[in-house]
Amino acid sequence: MFLVELVMQGIRGFRELARLRFQSGFNLIAAGNEAGKTAAVDSMQRLLFPVDQPSRMASLISRSVPDASRGALVVYSDDGGYFRLIQDFSKRAVNLSKYNPATKEFILMHKTWESAVPFMAGLTAGITEEEYAKLFIIRRDQRAVRPAAPAASPVASPQPRNQPAPRSGKAAAGQARLAELRETLRKAEEAADAEYRMQSGKLKLDEIRKKLESLDEIDNRCTEMEARLEELKGCADLPPNLAELIDAHVEQQGKKMADSDELYEQIAQLTAQLDSMPVPSMFSDKLFIAGVIVGGLSFVAALAVLTPEQDYFFPIGILVAAILVLAAWYNSSRSSAQRKVVQKEIGALEADRIALEKSFEQGGAAIMACMRSTGSKTTEELKEKVDNYRHFLSLRDEIAEQQQRIYGGVTREALIEEYQGQQLEVLELEKAVRAVAQYAVDTYSIRQDIDRIESELPGEGASSASSWDAGPDLGDFGVPDAGGAAPGAGFLTELGIASRIGAIEMETLIPAVEAAAQRNLTAVTAGKYIRIEIAGDAGPVAHAKDDTAVQVSDLSPSTQELISFCIRTGIVEALAGKRRLPLLLDDPLAGFDPMRQKAACQVLRSLGSKTQVILFASNPELKMAGDVFAELK
Repeated sequence: MFLVELVMQGIRGFRELARLRFQSGFNLIAAGNEAGKTAAVDSMQRLLFPVDQPSRMASLISRSVPDASRGALVVYSDDGGYFRLIQDFSKRAVNLSKYNPATKEFILMHKTWESAVPFMAGLTAGITEEEYAKLFIIRRDQRAVRPAAPAASPVASPQPRNQPAPRSGKAAAGQARLAELRETLRKAEEAADAEYRMQSGKLKLDEIRKKLESLDEIDNRCTEMEARLEELKGCADLPPNLAELIDAHVEQQGKKMADSDELYEQIAQLTAQLDSMPVPSMFSDKLFIAGVIVGGLSFVAALAVLTPEQDYFFPIGILVAAILVLAAWYNSSRSSAQRKVVQKEIGALEADRIALEKSFEQGGAAIMACMRSTGSKTTEELKEKVDNYRHFLSLRDEIAEQQQRIYGGVTREALIEEYQGQQLEVLELEKAVRAVAQYAVDTYSIRQDIDRIESELPGEGASSASSWDAGPDLGDFGVPDAGGAAPGAGFLTELGIASRIGAIEMETLIPAVEAAAQRNLTAVTAGKYIRIEIAGDAGPVAHAKDDTAVQVSDLSPSTQELISFCIRTGIVEALAGKRRLPLLLDDPLAGFDPMRQKAACQVLRSLGSKTQVILFASNPELKMAGDVFAELK
């Protein structure tokens, strides 16, 4: 599960709407003093664990706009769904919606506390708010490293006295056996330390190897992306608003096609009308033929038939013939004029069609040029190629950002060199382990034997306190006083919660947390502290570079905060494989010096590859290339 978006309005100092978007990895939110870092973290906590209790909402309600205090949180669940929880803190209302990809809207699921609270509990894997706050929220000046409870008053040191009388043979043998067991215990501790250093070295070697493997995989993907982009290189010079141009082109072409079809239909109708008109010919007209016949008969009659008294019929016949011929000519002229009108209309429509075809070519010239440059045959193919090109381009940029995050500011050659150096170091550590392998025995049974012999030797129990101080690192082997701190003081609660919610045995969890915390501590302190023991009798113990051990509670407050940060992030990293819950950090790096701030931020970037990390920081200089970055104002 990871958080996608946080929206706040009327929460503490946020009068106007404030929106923060997150991604699944490392997120850096920069904000100055009193800019709302703590308010944002508290809002996310309250939205993740909704509860209908006015006392737990009152601190979020703004004094400026108390009637409009509300927040919303969008969560991406492990089953692939987006859920949005909205709480109105002033009206104590809640509703929970699920995103529907089909409609691209959030559909209301629950609007009562009785149904929304159990649903959110399911999303957070059943962990309680208090447990989540202990494990997954790290705040400034929140140190879990606490000194052990004061032990009982020590017995007064005995005054120097004369050389004791010679002991009996049995006592001398017991003393010799006790010294032998203590020496065996010391060597066994050294063997265990050597084994621990070897395992830590192997873990670091494995991490570097995984980095190099990831980089090789990324290089292969980059090569594949470059090949795909090379195939679509014609899309590189296309205008960014090509999709809008294509849509406008398709719309214009559709309109022009409709106009062209209409012109074709009109031309076809006029052509059919023209074809239906007879071709005008005066000589084939019946009136013309009748006129010719009447005229001819008039001449024949005048020459051979008509008498002088009938001569007036001749001009009448000629006049009738002329009238008939003129009527035939009129009919022919009229038909010709009608055909010319239709032909003129057809010519005008043909001219419009030719102009429309030219506008087709001119209007689509830009799109046709794009199609030629990409080898596309249709606008649909062109659009698909452009979408593929931009998709591959964004993938290449994402791969490049991922590559930069893995490099972490170093080069590939430096990683390979570090890997080779780590290999040599692991070989040396393996040699050291083999050299002390014969001393790798069960220290628990040895301590039992030491306690038994001490209880049997007269006077040894009373002086056991001083006898434990006889050599280095022997003070941890005794049974703690009743008033002393329990093993793992300071982190026993967090480890117990992590063991329960992650279903991890403490015997497995503690070494994993110690290994992660040691790696983080070494990175943040630049190697000043190289090892940390969480489950010490009097609380965590830090081992410096020169192998000196010191109780964390004896260190400065800022160093305690730093070690607490390393252990807390180590617990989250150990749980990442079982419970991927977002880690929220309310400016816990503010007390570190600039170099340690950057190193701690790099630790969080590495942790971001395993679970979501949201860091609210007052130092914007922590931003690096490729970070998901936002500012809260």
